[in-house]
Amino acid sequence: MLRYSRAYPPEAMRAFEPASEWIGTHAAQGPLFLWDDLSVTADAFADEPAYRDESEEWQRFCREQLRFAVPDDLG
Repeated sequence: MLRYSRAYPPEAMRAFEPASEWIGTHAAQGPLFLWDDLSVTADAFADEPAYRDESEEWQRFCREQLRFAVPDDLG
């Protein structure tokens, strides 16, 4: 099954303080990819290493601050 992701500049994700250390370590190469399961990778073609956070705060940040949503025709 195909997964959906959207690229973001590292600065956009650094606004979420709990992820800032991971982002600082993995974002040197360019954009970060936020996936449909709300995990983040530095590579569009690799699942690891990934930042994962199941918290309501992270989910809200992705929806409200990053405006992340899987398009209806793909969901």
